Amino acid sequence: MWYSNIENFKNANGYTIDGIWYPRVTSIVGIKAKPALYMYYAGLPSYKAGEAIKARSAEEGTLVHETIEAILKKEPVAIPPNIKPTVDAFNKFHSQHEIIPLKVEERVVSKRHGYAGTIDVLAEVDGRVGILDIKTSIAIYRDFGMQTAAYVEAFSEDPNLPPLASWILRLDQAKTCLLCGATMRDKGGNIKIRGEKDKNCSHQWSEMKGQCEIKELEGFEHNIKAFLAAKTLWEWENKEWLDKIK
Repeated sequence: MWYSNIENFKNANGYTIDGIWYPRVTSIVGIKAKPALYMYYAGLPSYKAGEAIKARSAEEGTLVHETIEAILKKEPVAIPPNIKPTVDAFNKFHSQHEIIPLKVEERVVSKRHGYAGTIDVLAEVDGRVGILDIKTSIAIYRDFGMQTAAYVEAFSEDPNLPPLASWILRLDQAKTCLLCGATMRDKGGNIKIRGEKDKNCSHQWSEMKGQCEIKELEGFEHNIKAFLAAKTLWEWENKEWLDKIK
């Protein structure tokens, strides 16, 4: 990644808190190779097209985050029509589970390890307290455990908090073919059909339906070791810029 100056690097990769700059959790996790993402980009017309899809996807993801967080905080919120199926799926899930938000979109710092991040929600879910990380992805990926472990580790430095669980709350929406069962998903303007059993199917699509699933992540010790290893690699990769901050 190219940066024009040190301030550009700092703003892109971290936060300044109480006069001290800390690298951001998501920047650190981003150092890990993502072969599936590279294959996805390879199938697009151009890198520019991929970046445009990624930007639009990020906007859609932010909209989902902001809407769900407002619902959890019991704030009035207008439901954008383009994400209504997703929100409807969440509301159904929410009606079946007790979710009490304790902190929403709050920054957390690990002074022990020297990093910072912004959590989606610290919540009590059905009587247990933990990190609730909202993802608008097609699946729950193993990589997510590195990010949530970093947040749990940072919170563990507060002696007033109990040991925390961590959950991924995956929210998405798709249409289903009434003939062959394939699914069609529009993410960032990129339409992807998956699960086609009959390549010659004429496809009769259902209306858009939301998806909501929650999964508790296991293996904290393994995940935090992976995150701290990623941090070491990220620091190696960015040594030239980090030397200018110290």
